[in-house]
Amino acid sequence: MNLTQTQLDAKQAYLNYQQDQMLALYKRADTNERKAIIKQIDSFLSFISKDEKLFWLKFRRKLEVLNESAVLFPLRNVYLTVGAREALEESNQLPNEFLLKHQKGEWGIICKDDRRENELSVKEGFRILSAYRTSQDVKLWVITEADRSSTTILLPSEY
Repeated sequence: MNLTQTQLDAKQAYLNYQQDQMLALYKRADTNERKAIIKQIDSFLSFISKDEKLFWLKFRRKLEVLNESAVLFPLRNVYLTVGAREALEESNQLPNEFLLKHQKGEWGIICKDDRRENELSVKEGFRILSAYRTSQDVKLWVITEADRSSTTILLPSEY
């Protein structure tokens, strides 16, 4: 089927519109929603034309880069202490909620000096500490080691 230039332009405009809508949604999405959007793109790639596939693969990469730029450092191996796991279960919250904030530099309930220390630690490769409260008002620490080999969620009493 041969399309006229007008039809091709209309098709491209529609794809651009879809891309803009999905990008806006993606920017507001949390980690799980972002994964779902990527999965949605992956789900139709095998059913579309080569040109459309190229378009969506480029867009998928744009989303992945957007994800990468949102984080300041890698978490690598993530550990959860028994106390932290129980606190999260009691509050009906997931570790990712706190890990993503930590990785984006949303340090939580720490003082100005600790915030400055974290900003230096991100640049210089030192240990990073964030502190948060669960919905049940339990304090959690998130610590990423200086070598970025691991990140642990724990209660302060478990330190």
